[in-house]
Amino acid sequence: MKRKLLVSIAVFVIVGGSLLLAVTLAGSRPETNPAPEPARQSGRTIQVMPWGPSQQAIDAAKATAIAHPSVQRFIRGTRHRLLHFEFLEAAAKPIGRSEPPSRYRVTIFDYTNNRAIIAAGGFNDRKLEVTTDLAQPLPSEEEFEEAVAVLRQDPEIGPRLIEKSLMPYNPMPPIAGDGTSKLRPDRTVTVGLLPKEGGSDHKIVGVNMVRQTVVTYAGGAPPTSSAAPLHCGSSESFQPTTNRGTAGQFEVVISREGTELWRFLAIRPSVSSCIEGSGIELRDVDYRGKRVLTRANVPVLNVQYERNTCGPFRDWTYRENMFVASGTEVAPGFLMSDSEPQTIIETESDEGTYRGVALYDREDVSLTSELSAAWYRYISLWIFKDEGIIQPRFGFAATNTACVCLFHTHHVYWRFDFDIGTAANNSIRETGPGMPVLMETEVMRQRQPASQQQTWLIENSLTGDTVVLKPNPLDGNMDKFARGDVWLLRSKFPSEIDDSAQAGGGSAIRIDSMVNGEPIFKEDVVIWYAGHWTHDSFDINSRHVGQGPFYNGPDIIIRRW
Repeated sequence: MKRKLLVSIAVFVIVGGSLLLAVTLAGSRPETNPAPEPARQSGRTIQVMPWGPSQQAIDAAKATAIAHPSVQRFIRGTRHRLLHFEFLEAAAKPIGRSEPPSRYRVTIFDYTNNRAIIAAGGFNDRKLEVTTDLAQPLPSEEEFEEAVAVLRQDPEIGPRLIEKSLMPYNPMPPIAGDGTSKLRPDRTVTVGLLPKEGGSDHKIVGVNMVRQTVVTYAGGAPPTSSAAPLHCGSSESFQPTTNRGTAGQFEVVISREGTELWRFLAIRPSVSSCIEGSGIELRDVDYRGKRVLTRANVPVLNVQYERNTCGPFRDWTYRENMFVASGTEVAPGFLMSDSEPQTIIETESDEGTYRGVALYDREDVSLTSELSAAWYRYISLWIFKDEGIIQPRFGFAATNTACVCLFHTHHVYWRFDFDIGTAANNSIRETGPGMPVLMETEVMRQRQPASQQQTWLIENSLTGDTVVLKPNPLDGNMDKFARGDVWLLRSKFPSEIDDSAQAGGGSAIRIDSMVNGEPIFKEDVVIWYAGHWTHDSFDINSRHVGQGPFYNGPDIIIRRW
């Protein structure tokens, strides 16, 4: 059965004296494709409604910030670049459904004075709060390209870049020292240089963005990295990625035979919250009209190498990579896919056709996005089942470089803000051998072996509505670097939506100080859940595709509703 795309069914509604525009978009496979449409066969329909600021509003906010007198006071006469655009959190946790973002933050780097300029403001006013920061923000795609342009002027490296016998790629770490002994070294963006035809002249160099000069390192790479001739992983495609600060928030409604099953906000990685992003972010997740989760995402992602032969690194989850998906884009960065999306895990290729989020409707409804963090490739995946199951999944892959060959372990940390029916009056029981145990105060729990594996029941103490958090056998167990498996916490918004406000530095998760004995019985509760995936490039058993060793993540199961 062919289905046409409804591209502009607009309904104007008068609400409180204001004229509002509601737009419904429905995706389908193209009319030229004779294959049946799975959602129609199952009686399932999916609505996608754009939500939040448009790209025009985002671009206008960027321009306003750059031109604002309070920003110009810092950057006038300097060489500078706008690196990142982010939405700011509301001051309080939403009651009911979330409101679209009203405030934003831009990060500008001033190369003349080697400092970051942070400007925060509102979409509907011209007031800006401006501060300076000596920290080094992550590079943008455009800044990396500027660094490559500097290398093209280098008498040794430039000709090889021009003839493409050396290919530039994003390495780890993305920012490195410039070889000086100053307390505040010049901003130095790293660039990997991979011989196209193989060979031993692989290297990672730095580009001093203040002086526009090339920095080389002993051993051919910064101290926490490697440029050895041995390479492991898929070949780098060198396709562009999506920067932080693009439109891509939408409300999704999944119904069957006219009955609404799931309703939630889906936020593409490039505008996800938290300091390093959080993959595909879900908010206001309702099942059959009742709240399950107010927010679910991945605020922290890191990796440690055996004996620290590389790294350790704190990764980011906002930069979208290309993967294979086809269909109809029904909202900015949101594709209704006419076939199952294929990521680097399935294709073992870094090349793709789409960046953003692909929704695919077969027996289940899935949301897929592929992420890039230097040579790492990550898959952010959510699966929704009609019977009331959510499967958060995270996948791991990498492109062809030296550190990937070394034994290392990735750690992914989901944050689930459970609000079963309501934010208050939620409690957690831990099940395992014996009777369920009521968890009364904040605690970290280590996952036990399969024969003694716990699950966690999150329930509304007044209604009895219950959801189960069930571990996946592939999720692994904590080590010293990972610091834990499952944390049961009282919700503190917005100070604990990630670990950026916690004391300490480095790449490991900073969550220990959140566990301080506060009550979690009949409270607003949050569960942090860690998955651990060990990558051994020379273990043939870890090289098959599908939802096997390359993916981990728990199941969230509606038990009583």
